[in-house]
Amino acid sequence: METEGFVSAENKDRLPEEDEEDNDDWNDLERFQNFMVSQHPLRRLVCVRGLAELVHSLSVEDALEGILPMLEQAASDEESSVRDALASQLAPALKNLLPRSQPNQVAKVVALVWPLSVSLLQDRDQQVRAVAEDAVIEYAPLLPRDLIESPVLECVVEMAHDGAEEQRITAMKLLGELSFALGPDLVMRGVAPEVMTLAEDPMFRVRKCAALHIGKVARWSAKGYAVSDLFPVYLSLAEDEIWGVRKACAESMSDVAASLTPDVRRSRLLPLVETFASDVSRWVRNAAFQHLGPLIATLSADEVSPQLLQLYSSMAMGKCNGGAGDNEMPNFCAYNFPAVVLTVGKEGWPMLQEAYHELVKDIQWKVRRTLSFSMHEIALILGPELTQSSLLDAMDVFLNDLDEVKIGVLQNLSKILSVLDSESRSRYVELVCSLEMESDNWRFRHLLSVQLGDLFSLFSEDVVESELYPIFVKLLRDPVAEVRNGAGQQLGQILRRLRETDASWKDEFMSELSEFATDDCFQARLTYAFMCDHLVGLEDGMFDAEGFQRDFLPQLVKLSSDKVTNIRRLVGNCIVLLREKKGFGSQADVKECVELLQKDTDIDVLRTMGKNLDIGITGWRLNGVASGAEKDLEVKGKLAAAS
Repeated sequence: METEGFVSAENKDRLPEEDEEDNDDWNDLERFQNFMVSQHPLRRLVCVRGLAELVHSLSVEDALEGILPMLEQAASDEESSVRDALASQLAPALKNLLPRSQPNQVAKVVALVWPLSVSLLQDRDQQVRAVAEDAVIEYAPLLPRDLIESPVLECVVEMAHDGAEEQRITAMKLLGELSFALGPDLVMRGVAPEVMTLAEDPMFRVRKCAALHIGKVARWSAKGYAVSDLFPVYLSLAEDEIWGVRKACAESMSDVAASLTPDVRRSRLLPLVETFASDVSRWVRNAAFQHLGPLIATLSADEVSPQLLQLYSSMAMGKCNGGAGDNEMPNFCAYNFPAVVLTVGKEGWPMLQEAYHELVKDIQWKVRRTLSFSMHEIALILGPELTQSSLLDAMDVFLNDLDEVKIGVLQNLSKILSVLDSESRSRYVELVCSLEMESDNWRFRHLLSVQLGDLFSLFSEDVVESELYPIFVKLLRDPVAEVRNGAGQQLGQILRRLRETDASWKDEFMSELSEFATDDCFQARLTYAFMCDHLVGLEDGMFDAEGFQRDFLPQLVKLSSDKVTNIRRLVGNCIVLLREKKGFGSQADVKECVELLQKDTDIDVLRTMGKNLDIGITGWRLNGVASGAEKDLEVKGKLAAAS
């Protein structure tokens, strides 16, 4: 692989051509066109890496005429890094270009780009081919069906009959990954016959690729055809003498299962699981266990036998692979646990409970972390009774574990508590209070702050008043901005709770919030403006116009003359949004605030208020301003004119 030749030892000292032009007056398109024919590999590389961004800035017609025809040079560039960059840019460029194109333009785009893709798919560099494969898989589904069929599918089928092994592997991968975009008829007519041929290829790497992707082809063909024609091919591959082919069959079990009827799954596919799990190759056995969870998730609850769950649970017990445990097995088991529980429901929990508690005690913290992050999902499936009897002990273990494990429970604490009854929930009030006092890790305080809105609705009025209300106010003054903003974003939910319960401390709460607007600390005033911005940004059904006008607007308009720019900018954003709300645009204090902010001396504030100012590097370049002194004069002139 000749990869980055332009930085290799022999080319490192090569000097640029002194007569090669680089004109500052070129626009982006002109620079692209000139850099594409540059003698410097680095320039060509930089040029190609900016392809998607450039296409985004151009019209479809300009891209068709000025960009796409020149890409042929990049596809045949002597530097593999340039070809690799082109392959990586095709999909993002086309994802922007195709939705903007008319039908006749789409055909032109494909006529220009598909030959490039074919060239890259046949590149001598394996990395370039791999990137090109991913690009085709990403952009081909965006094409009309007729263009996918011809030229895309036609070319892929030709590659399937190529004498080069690598080309047949590429063809098999594309046939599998593009099946979903073709429709059942075309899959059965144009794809499946090629897959059957490739599944009998004399080269095991081709058969391995066929085994890995045959499930995707079967999934997008008619069920009857998948059972009668494709499943026998899969069964044959599952008995291949090469362990790599059998391993690929184990990895594609869930896709194959989704393509079969329930009776065929039960009678012919599921027995294969135990065959793979007891294979002579350790790698086949590992693959079978690794993909057992996704397979179970594709089944219905009555298809999951106790034997299948016992096999799955053995990963947690360290008894899989015929007694030779593997460190990765518990991780596979933990990762898929929520999907398996969802499939069997709470009725199947007794068969999984022991495995879950084994995983909770696993020596590997990554296993415990995985369970910690999924505990809320399992709690929602099991319901209050089983959660309280089976999960709370595990939750307590995780809360006393490493921070990497503990954070999973804390991140979803409100969701877990929502499943519990009020008595069990009350056990965790102390935990919530301890998080607010966490000084070593501010991220724990942030996790608490963004859940306060939900927590206010979960606890009794006494707990809210005595514990959560003081915590909320304290977090609004936290030294870390992320924490303050996280708490401020909960104000909408909190105010709704206060309106619903008519809390006795509501007036005290509103008075304390108002103090933020006049606080000597700019952070407190900024937090107040942030909370107002959050409230105004709520959907109409959530926005309490009367309450905002009464409790927040008087203090907000006073902040329009605050000495801190960021506060005035946030106030400006609030006012702009308020003018769109019914009844606010005509109010005298809002109009006065608008007039004041439109005369501000800060560029960002003026832009927030809708002033279009050509100030900055772009403005300077467009206006031909060169020197620093002239820039200063221009800025002062713009601001003077705006005010």
